[in-house]
Order: sequence, then structure tokens, then C-alpha cells
Amino acid sequence: MKKLSFILFVFCLIVGSCDNDETTKEEDSAKLLESYNDVITFSQANSQVCNNADEWGFIKMDKSGCPENGYIVYSKKIDLLTLQAKIDQYNKVKENFHRKWGHENEGEDICGLKTVPTGVKCVDNKPQLSSDFVLH
Repeated sequence: MKKLSFILFVFCLIVGSCDNDETTKEEDSAKLLESYNDVITFSQANSQVCNNADEWGFIKMDKSGCPENGYIVYSKKIDLLTLQAKIDQYNKVKENFHRKWGHENEGEDICGLKTVPTGVKCVDNKPQLSSDFVLH
């Protein structure tokens, strides 16, 4: 009886420590949104005043070249390596979400006419990407 209890205990530990793939789409979507918000919050794009565009940079956020989701602005006062790590984590969560829920290629090559960021400008004290139109 002790052996059976021990085996059940070990089995429960193993099963409990494994990655549980039985989350709902809503739970996974919330995790994706949380990861995205973590990147945006760390970038300080929504929390810092933009008075000098030279204090801001831009970085590619994901595989898409679409300006709406392809690039984000960030304050040059933050640690760029930490920002990149947060972006990488977001992309991993996003890839897992799309693989699990059947949207593997979502966000790739859907823009047609794309704009490529060329810099950052301050508009109404907020950083915004400035870009030129480019045909792809």
C-alpha cells in the first residue's frame, strides 16, 4: 500500500510540474496580452513625455513589417538588452498561441503597402514612428 501511495504521489508531482496545455483560448490570449503590455510598459512609450525625438529609438517588435505591430518606440533611457529579452519572450508566447489555436502565419505579409520606420518624432508630447512608404 505504501508503494502505491508513493507511486501516486510521484505521478501527481510529475503531472503537476509538466506544462499544462489545457488552458482556454481566453487564458492564452490574456497571457499574450500581458506579455505585450510588459514590453510596452518597459519601453516607456506610453508613460514618458516626448520633448526631444533624439531621446527615443525604435525596434522591431515581431516578424511583421506592418507599422501597427511590427515596430515600437522606446525611451533610450531604458536597457535595450532587457527590452529585447522582453520582446523575444512576447514573440515566443505569440508563436505558441498561434500554433496552438491555428493561426501560425497570422501577422506575416498581410500589409501589402508597408511603411518602414525611419525615425521617431514627438507629436503632442508622445513619441511616434516616422516612416516612408515602401512597396514590398
